[in-house]
Amino acid sequence: MSSKSNGQVCLNRNSTQRQANQIPPLTGLSKKSTMESDVGRSTSGEASPLDFARGGELVEPHILVVDDEEYICEVIKEMLSDANYRVETACDPQKAMDILEREPVDFVLTDLIMGEKSGVDVLNKTIKLHPDAVVVLMTGRPTIENAVAVLKSGAYDYLIKPFSMDTLRAVIKRGLEKQRLLRENINLKETVFLYRISEAMGSTIRLDFLLNLILETAIKELEADMAWVLLLDEKNNRLIPKASLGIPPQMWESGFLNGNDSISRWVIKNAKPQIFDKDKIPPLAGFLPWEFKRKIRSGISHPLMAKGKVIGILTLIRTEGHLSGFTIGQIHSLSIIASKAASAIENSKLYEEIKKSYMQTLTALANAVEARDTYTRGHTERVWYMAQLIAKEMGWEEDKLWEVKMGGILHDIGKIGVPDAILNKPEALTQEEFEVMKQHPACGAKILEGISFLKPAIPYVLYHHERYDGKGYPNRLRGDQIPIQGRLMAVVDTFDAITSDRPYRKSKGFKLAIKEIKDFSGTQFDPKVAKILVEAWEHGRIDKERIKIKK
Repeated sequence: MSSKSNGQVCLNRNSTQRQANQIPPLTGLSKKSTMESDVGRSTSGEASPLDFARGGELVEPHILVVDDEEYICEVIKEMLSDANYRVETACDPQKAMDILEREPVDFVLTDLIMGEKSGVDVLNKTIKLHPDAVVVLMTGRPTIENAVAVLKSGAYDYLIKPFSMDTLRAVIKRGLEKQRLLRENINLKETVFLYRISEAMGSTIRLDFLLNLILETAIKELEADMAWVLLLDEKNNRLIPKASLGIPPQMWESGFLNGNDSISRWVIKNAKPQIFDKDKIPPLAGFLPWEFKRKIRSGISHPLMAKGKVIGILTLIRTEGHLSGFTIGQIHSLSIIASKAASAIENSKLYEEIKKSYMQTLTALANAVEARDTYTRGHTERVWYMAQLIAKEMGWEEDKLWEVKMGGILHDIGKIGVPDAILNKPEALTQEEFEVMKQHPACGAKILEGISFLKPAIPYVLYHHERYDGKGYPNRLRGDQIPIQGRLMAVVDTFDAITSDRPYRKSKGFKLAIKEIKDFSGTQFDPKVAKILVEAWEHGRIDKERIKIKK
């Protein structure tokens, strides 16, 4: 099948003529000379199994040899038979491409010229399907132009026939070692990345923050340019965009971000991830502008699974600026991210449901208090609406806005301990009766202090009758001694009290309420909070329908 001369295995039928006219080795065309001596290297040439060849599993490297002359494939297979490799051969480039389509490959050794299809076709297919695979081209008719072209296209090396057994083994060993280090580095990055995700997920249950964190980290660690999350609306059986990063305007005008495409439908139906390139994106009218579609290098869509059901899709996109597309190995990484994302989404949903349940309970409790006083019906709803609006104007975060609503609903909960005769008295209260009424902030705080979930509402309950000048109750605090929650609640509570009917007087109206807030700014009210309320009113940012008294 082959002959040996001066330590070389001649991979050409006309071997005598080839050796007599042997072309000098090409140098300077790769990181290592293609025909370099193996001085100092093991003569056995055996490579250890790759530690991270398949997502961390120990397997023999899979080598694919492609040449249109069968005897050459067999010679090379024989040369590598005593090493720890799984060698597969293909005499037809199309057969080689079929192998690349159906299973992972670590190393491809392919002839350059093979009839209608060339080794460059095999190279391009390998890079597309297995971007971390090592590809070496071999030829008996080398030119500088060909060598430079294939190396620029992504080949690791370029071998000239005839070459020695030691040279071939050395090239394979170098290539697989480089691949092993690359995969180890990827695994290390993924471990750090997943640790960061896990740490961050443990610090918050806010869905918007969690999704943005996942997308930011996924884009950075998996080298994507854009990403988005679609969640499934089970009632309407449609996907809804929940978070995105790096999305250009023209994509929002398409159906790609609404799950209105065959890729998303396939992922939802089969509950499996899918890698795709621009050729797989359906050519639907209005689906995705061609000028953007042609810029896509690779994409990967992964289902978000919870309790055995698909709850959404996580998608990443790489554009043409990247040399390679997403790999099968990166599906493994993304599956871990998707699993953590799905858990975070489910936890966030559960938390929101608990919050909703709590709020319904709190509202029912507040309504029970209001039911004793027909004049204050709807008071708590109006107060929390205005308090939240002013808090937003002050730049408070979402978590604080939830506490504002809770505090607004519960700020008068202490009135549950005030007798009806005092609560609904049509005349002004006596000093003794007023002293009883003044106990309701402390009474309300005492009711809440044993319930950890309700503790954020205590400042709104306890301090909403303190005055900025120190003449309020129950503790006669002044200025910044009063927590900001109490100073905020004091302004909006008074505004609603002025504009509401009371047992002892009729509503004074919005105009007079705004005047009194201005007049008592700096004495009864924190001037900064008072100013924000007045400006919000004057600029029409307060919805009058929301604070209108419902008879």
